[in-house]
Amino acid sequence: MLLGMVAGFLASCFGWQIDLLMIHRGLRRGKIAAFLVGCGSVTADMIFLWIGFKGTRPLLEHPEWWGIIRWVGISILLILAARVFWTHGKPLPKNEEVSKRNPTRNFLVGFLVVITNPAVFLMWIAIIGFLHARFPETRQPWFKELFLGGFVIGAMLWFVPLAFFLLKKLDQWTEKNHSLISRLSAVTLVLVACYLILFEKF
Repeated sequence: MLLGMVAGFLASCFGWQIDLLMIHRGLRRGKIAAFLVGCGSVTADMIFLWIGFKGTRPLLEHPEWWGIIRWVGISILLILAARVFWTHGKPLPKNEEVSKRNPTRNFLVGFLVVITNPAVFLMWIAIIGFLHARFPETRQPWFKELFLGGFVIGAMLWFVPLAFFLLKKLDQWTEKNHSLISRLSAVTLVLVACYLILFEKF
């Protein structure tokens, strides 16, 4: 479980595009929206990890699937970048705030950004291969379940403080700083999309 906690915390801490999306959504839609973005990304990572533990041969034998998924992911990233860029980090008007806090949409933002990124999948496959090679306990019963449970705990150790505590500090910033965060988030998403276009060939 400890290995899973470390993996979950580090993956969440260094998943900068998700962190920036959480901050952007949190400033506009509240801390619950930010937290749901993180939950969506964790769910996608869990699916990749589960596939990695169960065996990846069926997916690796059909690289054409990943080509389609790759372009879907690129489209999602560019659409999100455009939306984030033009909102400029401004909070929603009070009369719109409740109606536009769509929890499903916030969850899907985090989920789709990760699940449609083949690079994340290949990263987890490499990590699982490393664990199998270096840690004999990975072959023990219940290791997979304990690792996945620890992964969720580790991820929450990062996402909960980010969504419920750090955002309080950021919310006190000026609108100019909020706008800077939004633009930085948009640029980051575009850069990830460009990386998928130029370097991730399937």
